[in-house]
Amino acid sequence: MKGGLVGRYVLHHARRSWAKTLLALLLAALLAGTVGQLGFLRARYAALVDAVEVDVRFFNGLSYSKAKILEKSGYVRDPVYFKSYEAASGFYVMMTLVFTNRLDSLYSEPVTWLEGWDEESAMAANGKICILPAPFMEEMELELGDEFRINERDVMSHLLADGTAAPGTPEEALALRDARRPKYTVIGRIETLDSQWLAVAPAASFQYYASYLAAELYFDSAEYKLCSYYEAEEFREYARELLLSAKNPPDFRMDTSDADRLYRSYRLVETLYPFSVAAALILGTALPVLTVAQSRREAAVLRALGWPRRDLVGRYASEQGTLCLLGLLLALLALFAVNGGEFLAVLRPALGYMLVHLILCAGASAAISASILQKSPMRLLQAKE
Repeated sequence: MKGGLVGRYVLHHARRSWAKTLLALLLAALLAGTVGQLGFLRARYAALVDAVEVDVRFFNGLSYSKAKILEKSGYVRDPVYFKSYEAASGFYVMMTLVFTNRLDSLYSEPVTWLEGWDEESAMAANGKICILPAPFMEEMELELGDEFRINERDVMSHLLADGTAAPGTPEEALALRDARRPKYTVIGRIETLDSQWLAVAPAASFQYYASYLAAELYFDSAEYKLCSYYEAEEFREYARELLLSAKNPPDFRMDTSDADRLYRSYRLVETLYPFSVAAALILGTALPVLTVAQSRREAAVLRALGWPRRDLVGRYASEQGTLCLLGLLLALLALFAVNGGEFLAVLRPALGYMLVHLILCAGASAAISASILQKSPMRLLQAKE
């Protein structure tokens, strides 16, 4: 057949049966648009579930050793540790000693570092170092690199409980306290106006402080991000088993309710998607097949006028394929109008369906027309449409 005939046959079909032509266009557009939009929604839900962040929190009792095991478990990431301790400075000023691995969890202000140090190295260090707020350093006339003694508040009570004789003079009390006070090197100055007397030490130095107190220390709070929402239940069981052996099991909180709702929506779309594609392909193929099947008398007349079977098969396949293609192009315009900047993301799942839809439409039309044309023109004229 000549290529120019296809357009004439499509126009002829449109004039002869404008309702079926319009239905073919709209059905192809509706099915392709629906499948494309549903495929985009499916991909978007999958991305949201993969990116969902679940907070894992432990309160009052997670030990440093258990925290390190959790870090290496592969279930969690981005740990934030916090331990607040009543302490006294070397000048006998009451203050708070805080252990953390994230300075930004306490302060948002910049930090001036001793040469050779930065936040990453400081927060990972395991030694006697601390970071102090600028007002405190000015009050105590401290400079970066100075040594600064810190101890727990009731160190004297501990000493006396060990059987140490009570100091007789203030000088003896000072010497006794200093003997038990660890020296911290000041490696950072927090440029804040906060007047709270606070010393920050890296969480990694917990081990040193624990050995100094002859007891394992426990974080007030430890927060993590779950690496994957899909491992939530598995991690829940892992955490329970890990904490069963703890002397003072911490409170464990992990709320996945919002993520669970999102996952249920994703699973619903994931389940519906293949059925929707299958139903769309069946409906998209059924209409052209029905249209060709109702053209028996036209086919009989054309056969009587001398048209070869192969040309007629090509005509019906091209006619229905062209109508289908126009409907698919209409669907692309609709998807672009609805999604705008996200059109390319919608196009990816839509194109695969459209290609299969077009092939099935033309192929099924060719198959049914070839089957019909096996009969003689006289039998085709006698057939009921």
